[in-house]
Amino acid sequence: MKPNQKFYLATCLSLIMTIVPAMAFSQTEALPTETSMLFSGSGNCAFCHTSNGVALTDSKGIDLSISTDWRATMMGNSARDPLWQAKVESEVMENPALKALIEDKCTTCHAPMGRTQAVHDGASGYSIEAMRTNALAMDGVSCTACHQIQPENLGTDASFSGKYQIEDTRQIFGPYQDVVPMPMMHHTGYTPQYGEHIHKSELCATCHTLFTPFVDDEGEIAGMFPEQTPYLEWQNSIFSQKEIHCQDCHMPRIDEAVKISSMPPWIGTQSPFWRHQFVGGNAFMLQIIRDNAAEIGATATAAQFDKTIAQTRMQLREKTASLNVQPSRKGGQLLLEVEIANRTGHKFPTGFPGRRAWLHVLVQNDNGEKIFESGAFDQNGRIQNLTSIFEPHYDFISSENQAQIYETVMTDVNDELTFTLLRAAKYKKDNRLPPRGFVSTAKRIADVAIHGAAAGDANFNRDDKNEGTGRDLVTYQIAVPATTKNLKFMVELLYQTAKPAFVDDLLMHDTPAVARFSKYFHGASKAPEVIAHMAGAL
Repeated sequence: MKPNQKFYLATCLSLIMTIVPAMAFSQTEALPTETSMLFSGSGNCAFCHTSNGVALTDSKGIDLSISTDWRATMMGNSARDPLWQAKVESEVMENPALKALIEDKCTTCHAPMGRTQAVHDGASGYSIEAMRTNALAMDGVSCTACHQIQPENLGTDASFSGKYQIEDTRQIFGPYQDVVPMPMMHHTGYTPQYGEHIHKSELCATCHTLFTPFVDDEGEIAGMFPEQTPYLEWQNSIFSQKEIHCQDCHMPRIDEAVKISSMPPWIGTQSPFWRHQFVGGNAFMLQIIRDNAAEIGATATAAQFDKTIAQTRMQLREKTASLNVQPSRKGGQLLLEVEIANRTGHKFPTGFPGRRAWLHVLVQNDNGEKIFESGAFDQNGRIQNLTSIFEPHYDFISSENQAQIYETVMTDVNDELTFTLLRAAKYKKDNRLPPRGFVSTAKRIADVAIHGAAAGDANFNRDDKNEGTGRDLVTYQIAVPATTKNLKFMVELLYQTAKPAFVDDLLMHDTPAVARFSKYFHGASKAPEVIAHMAGAL
């Protein structure tokens, strides 16, 4: 028998010997196993990359299965995301002549396997209708999408806005140099190989640097708008200088030897291992998808979603931002100097412009009676007592009708507020907290600039000498009765994935996807996420 025949026979025997225990631990029945010329469903990858009690298990016995982690993430549910689907339909309703452009652009990153295969086969674009009936498209940002992205042009404009390159060479790039290619080649037809770019921010930048076209009053495309720029924000930070990449924060690293495949059983271990948890800040939509999983078509269990939601909240509370409060009192005035520090490698909030964070400040007397409150919110997540169309950035706050909200506000070609992406021509306000090291002299500053009153705030991303602190200092000047001896204060930084004004605008559109999202939204908790909290007395 020839050496290659012996190897093939050994591999086949290994597969047969391990198939029963592997399937006992597998949850791949709901994952797609369809294939195309370029892509393979995540179910095929999960067949080997799921824990069997030995492989993809750490020294404490914790399941590290790639598909188990991934299927309960926003990446794994990108095509099913009901908020995204609703937003796409609302944009088409506002700009019906651009329907083909909108759907093709949006599916490029939310349904990459379906869209990329269609274009490879000669299609001029891709539609939501085609996506809904294609199992590979509905598999979201899946294994053979990310792991086949070629390294050329990454980190440049040529790769941004979904212009990743995938060839028909069936190469699977990974972070390990000493790989054994034959098992994957025989089982899937893909050849695994080392790709340094697979754990670089430039890979993520292909979709997380997005410029969208905007139209004028005649519906004609008038320019491009930086819809989201986490990568460019990261470039303008100390995180890029220190080579701390997206994957280092969003894919928890295991620094021990891990057997990354259950088959064949003799395969060796690799180190380190990056968990495919893709932890971000979107606990809100993860809960909605979990609670409506059957109708949405999610493949993860409620327990798997709960785990990802818990990890998301841990990330938000422990690794996102910090608070420091310095209280002082002079007679009838209480001063609270509140400093917020961004701990992420991009702006906070970042990404899609419908997100916001804000400060909730409460002052009480010894009896628990309220003396002052800014940033209070109701059960629908609406900030109370505000009277302006949108809140400007503040350096000083002295009224309950004022609240410090970190957000973007978009305007159209007429400088009128808009929530329609294809009408968004510029940012009227962008006081999101910059990352440390963020400076106004950066090369791409026009795409990531601070806008509005924050740009002139002497202690927003600045101290006495330099910019780039990644901090903001807000002083609350609160009138208190001189006879009140003891005061208690509480300050918290809160976060919302979808601010109410954005949702209100979305729900005005009468489309099937919007109606479906409305049903899910009204049945969901609107409580904001607590990022940081501090309380004290004086």
